[in-house]
This record gives sequence, C-alpha cells and structure tokens, in this order.
Amino acid sequence: MIQNHLRHQIDWEQPFTPEEYADRRRRVRQALAAAELDAVYVTNPADLTWLTGYDMIWYHLKNLTGLLVRADRDETTFFDSPSHTTIVSTTPQITDWHVTTYEREHLPQVVEGIAARGLGKARIGIQPWNFSPHALVYAELESALKAGGATVSDASWLVEELRFVKSPAEIAVVRQAAAIADTAMAAARDAIAEGVMETQIEGVIMASMMAAGGGYPAIRSMIGSGPRAGTHHSPAQHRRIRQGDLVFVDFCGCLHRYHVNVNRTFSLGEPDPRWTAMMDKSAGCTPAVVDAVKVGDPLSKVQEVADAYIDKAGLREHVWFVGGYSLGIAMPPDWCGSHWLKPRPELGERFLTPGQVFNLENQFDVWEDWPGGSGAAWIDSFLVTESGLEVLSRHPRNLVVV
Repeated sequence: MIQNHLRHQIDWEQPFTPEEYADRRRRVRQALAAAELDAVYVTNPADLTWLTGYDMIWYHLKNLTGLLVRADRDETTFFDSPSHTTIVSTTPQITDWHVTTYEREHLPQVVEGIAARGLGKARIGIQPWNFSPHALVYAELESALKAGGATVSDASWLVEELRFVKSPAEIAVVRQAAAIADTAMAAARDAIAEGVMETQIEGVIMASMMAAGGGYPAIRSMIGSGPRAGTHHSPAQHRRIRQGDLVFVDFCGCLHRYHVNVNRTFSLGEPDPRWTAMMDKSAGCTPAVVDAVKVGDPLSKVQEVADAYIDKAGLREHVWFVGGYSLGIAMPPDWCGSHWLKPRPELGERFLTPGQVFNLENQFDVWEDWPGGSGAAWIDSFLVTESGLEVLSRHPRNLVVV
C-alpha cells in the first residue's frame, strides 16, 4: 500500500503541477473516447512518466508495470510490485495502487485488477509496440483479457500522439534541457586535449549535466576520436585523443526525462582543410530549414529542404544520414520518438504544430583516408513556435578547432 507517511515527507520540487497532470489525463480520456475505447493499459515507460511522474530504472521484461486509464472518469490505477513501495509512495500522482508480485503471478493479478474495476468485458487498449514487457508477456495479456470477455485493441501510440505537442510547462523544461546540453557540450570541448581518453570526455559531460540538475539520457553518449570520429551509435572507448584528431560528441541534455539532442565535431589542432570545407558547407542546412519551413507544413518538408540543401552543396557522396525524429520524454534504451521527418508507414505524415520538438542530423562518413578521422557530424534540435522553428543549441555547427 501507499505509505502516506512517506508521501507527507516529499520536500523536493515535482516536475509539474497537479493541474498539468490532470490536463494530460483529460486529453487521454478524450483520445480514448475518439478511439471508442473504455480504457487503456499503459506500459510504455515514457508514457507512464508523462502521466504520473513515475521514474524507475528497471522495467523487467516479465513485468506488466502499468497504469489503467479509463475513459468515463478521472480515475487511474497503477499496477506495480511491492519492491517499488518507496517510488510509488513518493509519486503524488499515483492515487490507487493495485499491488502485484513478480513474474508469473503478475499477469493474472493485472487482469483481475482490471476486472475488479468493472472493466473485465470492456474495450481495452494495450501497448504491444514497446520495449517493456516482452512480446510474449503481451501476447499472454491479450489472450487473458479476451478470455475474460474484453475486446482488445492496439493503442501503442495513443499517448505518444499527445506527448508530441508539448504544453507551455513542458516547453519550459525543454528549454532548460537545451541549456543543460549546451553547457555540457562546452565542458566537453574544453576537456579535449592530447592524451585525454574518450571515456573522460563522457565523464565531463555527465558531471556537467548532473551538476545542473539534469539526468542520464536514455541512450549512452556517442563519442569517437580519430579513426573512430565517424562513429555511429558507439559509446566512448579507452582511446586517447591525439593531436590532429577529430572528436565527435553526440548526446542529449536531459531534464525530468525530457531530451534535447546536440552533436558537434571538434578538431584538436588545425584539421585537414577538406574537413573544414565540408562542415562549413553543411552548417548552412539549419538556416535553410528555418527559412523555408513554416507552421502547418508537413513534417516531411524539413527532410525535403535538408536533402535539397545537401545535394546543392555537393555533399551527398559523404552522407551517412540526413534526417531526424521527434524528441521529448524518453526512457532507456531509446530517446527517439516514433515520428520521423521521413514518415514511418505505420504512422503517416504529421504537420508542424507549435509545441513539437524534433532533431535534424547531418552525419558524414569519409572513406578516403583524410587525416584526422573517418567522419564528422552535427545535430540540432528544434522547437516549433507560433512564429516558426527555434534552434535549441547555440553552438556553431562548423568544425571547431580546440
């Protein structure tokens, strides 16, 4: 049960006000009604955090930790094991807790808890497109709900659609996360020196973000130097930086689980002029997008403008990736939202609306053995405002010499 004596001792600032969370629940109820669903059983960790503020580090593959949200009234039920009594008790937005045990007993207890609240034969949405729990557990959940008389539908993106457009309170957090990222990127730049290990750069970034009140991003930082400078999805290694190396640094500023992505490439000493020329040309991609893309345009227009710019600049031969995706609340192992600049077939096109946040990447691989590295890149994140696109990083996209 919720330990009220712990709840009464909460003396740290909550990410958002009770009114903010109430509005999120209201919007979910509206979405449920529009989808002709009586309830949704939310298990996506990012959705759980968005709806309750619950923040937990280990979503076990066999566990159906989740939140039951119903369409007919503002009443939610949280399902979790007693191991998390302290977390649940210190999460004020959790008001009804159905205590469950681990593994095999967990699933029938969830089904029983849903039925006990009058929803055993209801139209229930579930979230199988998700990192947690395992697909086999979800298949068992669906079968058990149907056996009890429920009608089950895939509602994997029902909550994420609402999360894509941020409220004013969320936008304030996004801007703080962007500032945290910029400060950490400056600290990483200043730490680059001959003999410094890539892992030390990672430590500087994390220390900077934690000191600013931020948190660990949902993906490990990507750092590569010299022959690893064209790295994609590779964490820092024990390689020591040498004079003349390019140093690739890619991470997200993170606050209250809201992510803002930034990537820059540095050179320890003067680089080969071909690297400088490539990055100088590429740097104009963001201004081109800001100038050409307006509120109401398809999200894919960002992709089209970026691609046209890269082609006109003559950089296509070295492109690994030009594109991007939505950003916001995220939990490990991924910070990428489901909406990409190039629409995913299962989700379709979306249109630029104030409050959306997304990134744009210019990533280049060079296999011609230019001195200093194997590639270079930058990433900007954007906030859609009433007047257009706001770039969330203040760092130059050009190759910066340190």
